[in-house]
Amino acid sequence: MKRVMDRIAKRGQGRHCQFMYKTIATLLILSGMCLGSAYAGSTLGESIDKTIDILEEYGQAQGDSIPRNVFHECKGLVILSVYKAAFIIGAQGGEGLVVIRKGKKWSAPSGISAAGAGVGFQAGGSVQDYVLLLNTEEAVKQFMQKGNYTSSAGVEGTAGPVGRELSAGVATVNAPVYTYSFSKGLFGGVSLSGLGFASADDTNENFYGERLNPREILDGKVKKTPEAVKRLWKALEELDQKPAIKGKTPSQESKKKGTS
Repeated sequence: MKRVMDRIAKRGQGRHCQFMYKTIATLLILSGMCLGSAYAGSTLGESIDKTIDILEEYGQAQGDSIPRNVFHECKGLVILSVYKAAFIIGAQGGEGLVVIRKGKKWSAPSGISAAGAGVGFQAGGSVQDYVLLLNTEEAVKQFMQKGNYTSSAGVEGTAGPVGRELSAGVATVNAPVYTYSFSKGLFGGVSLSGLGFASADDTNENFYGERLNPREILDGKVKKTPEAVKRLWKALEELDQKPAIKGKTPSQESKKKGTS
């Protein structure tokens, strides 16, 4: 961003361009400060509590939702809360956790953070929760990295299918990552792009009491399992045991009535 603005400033735009450069830089800083205060201080324990709440709501859903057979087939799960602060220059960031399947069990969670920026004409801030289903080994490896990383084109979030279950003969996986938004008990398939991710190493250390990288956590190298992790495992295992919901979704039934 700085290099681009420097080039513009040098192309004879004069004082006006220099003023605009300083203004935009200031707005970026202010947006980042607002964003940072919105989600600073959250713990992995709090992310686990939110994840359990979302999983429980998903387990009780009877209408359009993440198809149960799609959930059963995923290789990993990411729960992410994205905070957006915007005033001409938009900034967004967030935090959450990732867990992966280990055979018929689930791994301990590893904390993650996310950040991105864009330009828009909106004001104010918002919070949105997302559920990402990791469908391939490549997608799982992406979230096992340590440090900062950006989602590659191969694991860019794709709006996931919605319904009670996929029809017979329809492939459950058509993309490395399925992304869903979650709000007030409802799940909707959305496309999520433009975010860079990072391992939340300090968050993990504060929670587990030892310095471990994401791969070590997800591979089961945690020496002591906190009670919050056991509660998360219970919620995940209960979902795995739930059968797919048979029958058409309410939205499909209403469409059929509308055409009859």
